[in-house]
Amino acid sequence: MKKRIFLITTLALILSLNLISAINLDISSKSISNLVITDLKEPATFELTIRNLGETDSFEIYSLVGISITPESKFTINSGDSKKIEIQAMPQNLKSEGSLPFEYTIKNSKNEIQKESLTINIVELGGAFSIIPESINPRAENIRVLIENKANLDFPNIKLKMDSAFFEFEKEISLKAKGTEKLDIPINKEKLKKLDAGTYLINTQIKISGETDEIESMIKFLAQEDIETIETKEGVMTIREEIIKKNLGNVHKTITITTERNLIAYLFTTLSVSPTETNFKGFKVNYFWEKEIIPNEEFKVIIKTNWFYPIIVLIFILVLFLLIKKSVEAHLILRKKVDFIKTKGGQFALKITLRLKAKKFIERINIIDKLPPLVKLYERFGVIKPNKIDLQNKRIEWNIESLNKDEERIFTYIIYSKIGVIGKFELPSAKAIYEKEGKIKETTSNRSFFINEPNK
Repeated sequence: MKKRIFLITTLALILSLNLISAINLDISSKSISNLVITDLKEPATFELTIRNLGETDSFEIYSLVGISITPESKFTINSGDSKKIEIQAMPQNLKSEGSLPFEYTIKNSKNEIQKESLTINIVELGGAFSIIPESINPRAENIRVLIENKANLDFPNIKLKMDSAFFEFEKEISLKAKGTEKLDIPINKEKLKKLDAGTYLINTQIKISGETDEIESMIKFLAQEDIETIETKEGVMTIREEIIKKNLGNVHKTITITTERNLIAYLFTTLSVSPTETNFKGFKVNYFWEKEIIPNEEFKVIIKTNWFYPIIVLIFILVLFLLIKKSVEAHLILRKKVDFIKTKGGQFALKITLRLKAKKFIERINIIDKLPPLVKLYERFGVIKPNKIDLQNKRIEWNIESLNKDEERIFTYIIYSKIGVIGKFELPSAKAIYEKEGKIKETTSNRSFFINEPNK
């Protein structure tokens, strides 16, 4: 019995508490401006429409979650009537940005309460504005940018400074609450030529009442293809052909260049750029170039055909033929080399080296070298001493009985002069006389020289 009485009493208490905390209000809300601008410490503004479905009473609105709500004064709503109340909400902590839902309370004179919720957006100064640029056409002279005020506040003096790959712009404007402004900004055409189609960044600096913030927005540069071709051809004996492809559009473009020469002209044609491909078709030669060029870039190819070259080539072939013929027919190779050496007395002295090599078997070889004027012979020699020295006629001779194929001999001697020699000192060629298969033959060495420069 006692338990039943306790349960009935507890249930009655719970029901009485529910009746105490109940308010019969129908509330709808409208956001006038749900932005809280931290830099300017501007609160969010809402309009509440409150309909009293209960008895006539006075009410007040407040929040217990770190939000300051104004006005704090009480207001009265008659039974069955509706009333519009404009409130402002300001967070007590403005350190964080973003969407902030919060709960507020309406209390009547009997301390009965009803809880509702609203949402505010905490933004810095830049978050109160939208920068909306139109897309840029490659042929455009200007770009239109829309500045939108998202706050329910008037801004009489807004200093704008905009910077992008297409332009730099500064202006002071005014915007009313929820107002917009259209700006037509000139485009830098020289910068435009060098840019690819795509999306680019616009950085906008906004300054209001000494507070500054930056807004980043994107602008689209529309694609357009345009390739210009310039061809020139001039000359008679030296034919010069120039082909230029220039990208006047704003997208990367792969271009091709082709030209043709006959097979003879091909032999005497030079190219400024190596071709991607060269095709031989019968008596014709086709050159083919392919390259990707960026906006405002050009690709130039110069083709020169010089008909003077055949004459030079013929002379070269003739000289080469004679040298090869002489080299093939020679049975003995004789080379002469000169080196400067230092002496204790400081005289001008040179070491002469004769290198003798047989290409085939030869016999009865006589090597003759002449001394230049104004020099004397040093009476010491290398491994092989001369067989004959004629100082009156300035001749030195070596005799070798025979040389086998690829056999080699080296002869050295030193000449000196007490008179200093300045400038180019040239030595005469050495000579070798030998016998091959019963025939007397002769070969000469190269001419060698030494350049002596005066001491500074």
